[in-house]
Amino acid sequence: MHIRSLVWNSVERRPRALVRLLIGFVVIATFAVVGTIVADLVSVAFVQPLSFGYLVLTTLGLGLGAVIGALVVARYIDQRPVTDYGFRERKVWGRDLVVGAGLALIAQTVAVGVALSAGWAVVVDTIVAGPEGFILGLVGALLLFAVVGFYEELVARGVVLKNVAEGFANYGTVPAVLAAIIVSSVVFGIVHSANAGASLASVVVIAVIAITVAASYVLTGRLALAIGFHTSWNISMGVLFGQPVSGIELPAHILALEVTGPTSWTGGAFGFEAGFLGVVAGFVGLVGVITYVYVVEGSLRIDPGLLVPTLRGRSDEESAGIRGDSRVDDVYAESNIDVGHDGSVTLEK
Repeated sequence: MHIRSLVWNSVERRPRALVRLLIGFVVIATFAVVGTIVADLVSVAFVQPLSFGYLVLTTLGLGLGAVIGALVVARYIDQRPVTDYGFRERKVWGRDLVVGAGLALIAQTVAVGVALSAGWAVVVDTIVAGPEGFILGLVGALLLFAVVGFYEELVARGVVLKNVAEGFANYGTVPAVLAAIIVSSVVFGIVHSANAGASLASVVVIAVIAITVAASYVLTGRLALAIGFHTSWNISMGVLFGQPVSGIELPAHILALEVTGPTSWTGGAFGFEAGFLGVVAGFVGLVGVITYVYVVEGSLRIDPGLLVPTLRGRSDEESAGIRGDSRVDDVYAESNIDVGHDGSVTLEK
């Protein structure tokens, strides 16, 4: 094997998956840091340093930088249209977003219900406003979590999960997808270790919760369900129930809960995402995602586009050749996958 083949895919004419991920991480991180610095310099003219407004503005800069970085990676490193990250079938995006948001709300409600029933939490106040006031604080939180939900799903699921799945495609569809879910979820948990109050428990729980949004992407090939779930998860936890969101306390929230239960369940100061209640909520969400996909799609299937890329600058004949490569055919055969006439890939019962 030539050294060049270790880093370059001659069939797809682009770097290997691991190389794409390593370079992509550096590119996205660089743009995110630059975006944060620029937002920091701009925000000092409008808000107090380290205030909630400052957090919102710097997060906007970070998110914008990360999105630009992902676009650069898509074009020059992955050599694919950005739609290949999960922006197809836009007609059903609205439905996916709404359902994802609803499932996250249900999941969080179940977790809070368990805490209240067990006597681990009690409602002590309603309509709590911070220094900015309730409305401004609410708008800021909604904007903050909308940005976070979008750019984190684009990077963690769109860029990372898809590239890992493509990289492991030769080992079979199911092993490739499992590897992609595990790697993207673990990376997602590790990234959140930089949050205030993070611990090994929070990293593990967040990684477990991430399986839900990863599954939504794997089963639909779209990011909408994941974005809706992720955004609503944070809003429900922080704005509606007044709980810390990955260690972040919001100044404005609808309910204020005093949580005194065991840290192993409630997560302590970090919030439910560092305890078993986060795992419970994640499991409820996963059941909801699977049920939704089964109802609207009529079956549970691994989206075929997850393993086979759409590449820029390729003719229709070349793209067809890549998709029809014996490697891909072997993936379907070895994994006991039924390939329909429309290109869908369905797990056989």
